[in-house]
Amino acid sequence: MRRLAVICRIYTLAILLAVGVLSPFPDSFVAAALASILLYSVLRHLPPRLDLVVLTGTLFLAPPLLAPVLGYLTLAPLVTQSLSALLVLPVLYLLDGGLRRHAGSLVDFAADGRDRRHLTTTAKALFTSAAAMLVVAVMVVNLALLFADILFAVYLLTVLAIAFFAIPGSPLAIRPVWRRIIAGTMATVALSAESRASVKLHCLIAPEDKWLRATPQKFTVNRTITLDLRITPPLAGPSRPRLHLSAIDPWGFIQTNQALEPVELHVIPRARFAEWLARQYLEQAGAWAAVPLSALPEVRMLKRGIEYYDSRHYQPGDMLKDIDWKHTLKLDRLIIKQYIEASERVAIIAVNLSVSDSEQADKLAYNLISAALTLAQENIPTALAAYNHEKVVAVTPVLNPREIVQRALALVKDITIVDFAPRVLQPPDLARLKRDISQLKLASSEPAKRLLKMLSFEYEAIKDSAKTHPATTALASVAGHVPAPATIILVSELNHDAEALMLTLDRLARQDFTTISLGKR
Repeated sequence: MRRLAVICRIYTLAILLAVGVLSPFPDSFVAAALASILLYSVLRHLPPRLDLVVLTGTLFLAPPLLAPVLGYLTLAPLVTQSLSALLVLPVLYLLDGGLRRHAGSLVDFAADGRDRRHLTTTAKALFTSAAAMLVVAVMVVNLALLFADILFAVYLLTVLAIAFFAIPGSPLAIRPVWRRIIAGTMATVALSAESRASVKLHCLIAPEDKWLRATPQKFTVNRTITLDLRITPPLAGPSRPRLHLSAIDPWGFIQTNQALEPVELHVIPRARFAEWLARQYLEQAGAWAAVPLSALPEVRMLKRGIEYYDSRHYQPGDMLKDIDWKHTLKLDRLIIKQYIEASERVAIIAVNLSVSDSEQADKLAYNLISAALTLAQENIPTALAAYNHEKVVAVTPVLNPREIVQRALALVKDITIVDFAPRVLQPPDLARLKRDISQLKLASSEPAKRLLKMLSFEYEAIKDSAKTHPATTALASVAGHVPAPATIILVSELNHDAEALMLTLDRLARQDFTTISLGKR
């Protein structure tokens, strides 16, 4: 087939060159220009649409240019005109090959709401050019152009009929599958798709929801193909996610749109799954009920372990092998590396029980229970600081693993959905705000003083609102009974408590409290 296409191009070039030699100006110039363009398309691949334009133009222009040359054969005028159209039939073969070759790159997915089946832009352009050439042939009374246009129209109608009857209204069949999946987790489902068309299909798949992804997204199918559907469903997602399929025939004439629902999902809330894990843990850890707090690892002050924790200035009695020489040379003072054992650090779970919707509530419950379970399984002594937008809900001393899991399960019931006003601005960067205030105090210009006044007012306003905030009260209450170093596991969507947490956690960081956030990123 490829060799035949090359022969057809050489044949067409030969005809155009013959016309260029035997025809007077300007016919010879037009023929030479067409031959040059065709030769360039052989040496350098043209863009798909431009290649189709060149071949279509050659199909229409070559017969009128060839007819005067055939007049030297002293045939009847009607025979000469029809023969000139028949001699360029190889161009129609090249056009057909070009359409088949470029159809896959011409797929343009139609948005939902468009007709289920419609002509593509390529088909409309070709039919429009056929109609336009028919009008031109009648107006200039050129039988060679008329015969060429008739051959072209017959070809278009034949291809259109084949494509219409070969592709049904639902061109792709996918056997539905059922999957159980936890909300927010990712799963990959393999789908077997079968073509109902009797011709090759060029397809494009676009998921309706952002949490769906189909691979491959663009493909060609003859019989069957395997699709991988990647799913990360939210809690409120549909049970039957929808895919939009756009399929076109091998020539790119008819586009058929189809909605697919290949997967039936049973989405398990994250909170329910975490609660099930917690209850499994409590059943298997029943012996912990009789274990007093004193039986847990003793909360000891910082000493040398194997895990790097932080750096500080040298103090008398520190071991020389703990000196951080890199930072010592950089800061021109002795810096000591601090190490601890993982089991020596106490944890505080700080949880904000106010959320904006059910999706956040499910995520918050999952993070809270998961954090409690993880700390319990690692046998890390843990305290709880729970609050909402109105009050402190619960503060506890350091608890044993079973008690911390039980408290976390109980706190899930206190999660409150609140209609917060939308936040227009991002929370201020506290460190940058303090740095700007310090730098502005060194300036003496009047604009700098006005800006210092504004930033100082903002900082004082944040401090005043944070003093009585439930987040500050809860964390201060728990941190006062937990010796440093300790780790704060923050479970919050950072809605009403963002500014208060910034100030409180910044103050606690200077007391060797490290924060890990499990909430909003």
